[in-house]
Amino acid sequence: MDVLRLSHVCVRVTDIEKASYFYEDLLGFKESDKKGDYLYLRGNEELQHHSLILKKAGSPGLAYIAYRVKDLDKAKEELESLGIHALKFKEEGVEDAVIFNDPEGIPTLYYTNMEYVDDIRMKFYMHKGVSPVRLAHVNLMVKNLENEIEFYKRLGFYETEQFLDKDGKLSVIWMTRIGQSHDIAIARSSSKVPGFHHETYYVHDVRDIIRAADILASAELWDSIERGPGRHGVTQGLYIYLRDLDKNRIEFFTADYIVLDQDKWNVKTWTYDQLRFRSDFWGRPIPESWLKEWVPVEDVATGKLRGWS
Repeated sequence: MDVLRLSHVCVRVTDIEKASYFYEDLLGFKESDKKGDYLYLRGNEELQHHSLILKKAGSPGLAYIAYRVKDLDKAKEELESLGIHALKFKEEGVEDAVIFNDPEGIPTLYYTNMEYVDDIRMKFYMHKGVSPVRLAHVNLMVKNLENEIEFYKRLGFYETEQFLDKDGKLSVIWMTRIGQSHDIAIARSSSKVPGFHHETYYVHDVRDIIRAADILASAELWDSIERGPGRHGVTQGLYIYLRDLDKNRIEFFTADYIVLDQDKWNVKTWTYDQLRFRSDFWGRPIPESWLKEWVPVEDVATGKLRGWS
């Protein structure tokens, strides 16, 4: 379907003003626009109109994940061939878009052209908070992992790493489209699916990750610091996981790798006995919240959250 890249996410929040304080004032996201129940944000090196939309809603969760495609008409035709009906969708800054539920129920948006805005990459005086650079990846929870992997392979994604459960069955997959360690991670779950675990923003320096903890601690938001700073074994990235005021999860991340030659890449396999340092290379315990808590997703046809099963 000529998917070019992961573009942006739309996350549900219950209070736009409080969310603006958390994401803009504390974390340093740049505001592109604010209209009605929507706040449009981006990182310091993203020239596109937005990569993070905060949508006012009655409860937290994921509204949709968006990808830029080369040819929207071709993408719609291929979706129809898979039995997926895409609906026309209007989004600020985007010329034309369609939205659909993917094979495992993840709300997904495709578009081709988005408005570009001011370039603040080297306007360092405007870089605030954690200095988020760009949207790096998203993490999903689904029931039928193999079905989701097959769909993403059709989009041009390929595996970089995988994790096997205690029975030796594939449990988590990391996939990339543009060659970074991953653009998407997909995990299998038998409950609370489809679900959204987190979105991740790249930062340039580990000091930005430490600064995230310092900022939230000094704002007396200790409960928003969920996990880290630390280093993953999988993808080798340095990280910190935060929870916003609605318990939506966001990660800041740096120091992963680039796949230089796709045809030479060997998928890295992590086994169940490597779980602890697969998740944290330094061997620290994994919080129960990180393992068992994520947020629901919207159904694109109704705008309501899906009932978890």
